[in-house]
Amino acid sequence: MESSASVTLLPPITSFIQPPETDVTMFRWAYFVTFEELVNRYKERGGKLGTYNPKVPRDIEHARRAILKFLLPGPVSVWDGYLDDGYMGFVFFVGKSVKEPREAFGRKLASRCYQIFRRAPDHCMSIRNSDNMWWNFYSRDGSKQVLKLGEFLGSHSEGDMYPLSPEEIAEFTSNGK
Repeated sequence: MESSASVTLLPPITSFIQPPETDVTMFRWAYFVTFEELVNRYKERGGKLGTYNPKVPRDIEHARRAILKFLLPGPVSVWDGYLDDGYMGFVFFVGKSVKEPREAFGRKLASRCYQIFRRAPDHCMSIRNSDNMWWNFYSRDGSKQVLKLGEFLGSHSEGDMYPLSPEEIAEFTSNGK
């Protein structure tokens, strides 16, 4: 008994599968601060370690660590970076990666950010094909610059990449450095 029913072949399954979108532009809220601004903010907020000199790497690191710690808990990460106009400093990415500020920040994180930076964050859009290492940084004055990230220095999930030991903290506070 032979069947005369015809068999309908489906197209290969690969024709139904769409490749993932790999060229999506990422959005972030950010504070870019120069070394001088960072050390000044640290001093104004009562920082205890160091000599408050923005030309001394150890003082810059004290300020960066303290500000990162102050901003936690919450979605925060810090990178070193520079703007295409030649300014070097740190960028603090804060909040969730959504364009609506009320969805990106809880009130407590927004309050801590304002206490430290005394301003609203700027927004950034990653530059395509840069592996999220180059960003279009849109300042409050309406200008756009390229922000290039260097080293990842810490976050809410990873902690500080260069923490001080209790012995180092004791040494700095006892020597008045």
